[in-house]
Amino acid sequence: MSQQDRAVTPVISTILVVAIVVILAATVSVAFLGITENLTEPAPIVGDTTGELIPGGGENEQVVQITHVAGDSIAVEEIEIIVRVSGSGSEFPKEARLVNLPSDGPFPRSIDNDDIQGDNLVDSTGGQFTSEYNGDQIIVVDDSNIWSPSDTIQFRLNSGDEGVDFSDGDADELEVVIVHKPSNAIISEHTFRP
Repeated sequence: MSQQDRAVTPVISTILVVAIVVILAATVSVAFLGITENLTEPAPIVGDTTGELIPGGGENEQVVQITHVAGDSIAVEEIEIIVRVSGSGSEFPKEARLVNLPSDGPFPRSIDNDDIQGDNLVDSTGGQFTSEYNGDQIIVVDDSNIWSPSDTIQFRLNSGDEGVDFSDGDADELEVVIVHKPSNAIISEHTFRP
């Protein structure tokens, strides 16, 4: 065997040893430095949702319903609901957020006022949902608190002095956005123009 044939082996072995050391160093640094802790949780997949706004100013009107049609089930404590209303009046735009869900209001199937941030758009009382509407409200503690396919999130918009009334023509657009808090991703977005 010639001297030239043997010289290749030490070069290849040196390259392999360096590659192994680099791979081990990368693995150890990820484990000890906690690089993976800063990665965000992926958002659940909500394949489809449908939305409906029942307009009007009566007790059983101005109800927003967002139905989960297909995709992953989501724990309600992982979502936040943003409600925006625009219109021609000087009081617009208005925005409210439903936070700290599921809410535990003072009445059965109601939303606690502390869980409504921003403008006074959302009606905290929920008694109208016990008889007039079938299905879950989902966002109150009296329900399953898992938003799964075929479940409907329901809440009523205030139509009082500080609320909004789509029947008088001042308010012309309602936007409802559902955000997955751990990933900060929008999982449902609906715009209504009654």
